[in-house]
Amino acid sequence: MAFRRCRFLYLFMFLFFVAFYGFITSIQERAHYCIITQGQIRWLPGRTCQNIKKSVIRTPLQKYKLNDLMKQVKSLQRCPWSVNTKAMKAIRSELRACCNASHNLLVTKANTHIGENITYETQRDRNIVITEKIYKMLPEVSPFREKLYRRCAVVGNGGSLLNSCCGSEIDQADFVFRFNLPPMNYSYDIGRKTDLVTANPSILHNSYSKLNAQRKPFMDLLKVYEPALIVIPAFSFPSSTDVSFRVFYTLQDFESQQKLAFFHPDYLMKLALYWKDKGLTARRLSSGLMIVSTALELCEEVTLYGFWPFSRGATGKPIPHHYYDNRIPKPGFHAMPDEFFFYTKMHSKEILKLRIGRCF
Repeated sequence: MAFRRCRFLYLFMFLFFVAFYGFITSIQERAHYCIITQGQIRWLPGRTCQNIKKSVIRTPLQKYKLNDLMKQVKSLQRCPWSVNTKAMKAIRSELRACCNASHNLLVTKANTHIGENITYETQRDRNIVITEKIYKMLPEVSPFREKLYRRCAVVGNGGSLLNSCCGSEIDQADFVFRFNLPPMNYSYDIGRKTDLVTANPSILHNSYSKLNAQRKPFMDLLKVYEPALIVIPAFSFPSSTDVSFRVFYTLQDFESQQKLAFFHPDYLMKLALYWKDKGLTARRLSSGLMIVSTALELCEEVTLYGFWPFSRGATGKPIPHHYYDNRIPKPGFHAMPDEFFFYTKMHSKEILKLRIGRCF
């Protein structure tokens, strides 16, 4: 009996060290890959770049073709890019006039009062009264300063990030936005830094039992993002409110220093109208476009990573939907290709930089 136990123990230790060695080796190989693949980009002629940009800018949303757009974006990665300060200021001014993220992105004690009725973003016939209990959950003021961040990285979860080697470049940004509590174990491709991360309440429903059962696994997840601000759309759907409040109380119960805030539904509504006026029609804006719009207000220079919404990468090879899984979202809810079309237009106008493929 003792012999069997010892044999089992030795076998377990052997398998553990093999797995650990494989993990370390994969990390080393990944680092080596990112070093040896760095090289010089073969830039396109200036006139060619100008023609591609003009074509993208002049094409209306209703007439663009996906295959043409994919080819144009791939080519644009071989064109020099520098921020067009005038164009950037113009769109920042538009967004501030309509929405004003620095003050209104989040529900705060500065823009809300006890007894106020807040209307849900997606159900205009439903309201919630700001009670004293809810009011205590809110930050005093918006955490976003009046002074602009110099360089911002908005990191999507697209499969195009795999093997991109963009992690180091992302971590050099002054402010990094991320979405929906993504896995952070792909650092060579996605970086380590996080300043703001959104959390979709569906994650809490599907993966953490609405925080009605054990909450420690959820807290272990959040530690990866410390000290980033966590932002939840508590007032977008009535079904999201209670579970969003449970996040606040979970942080409080575990004495976490991590900050939590809620999207203001009025900001999201006004933002949807802004993009509708630009020609974008969708049942609801993606969290990606919401945060990109915020970054355009708060930052001098914005670079997008992982925003390729297609099943094949820029090289034509199949890629997963996310860099960490291939779970496809429900069709018809967001208009990802149309949103990507606007990102491509803004890249061509040098308002924001759209990173596709490897970072060299």
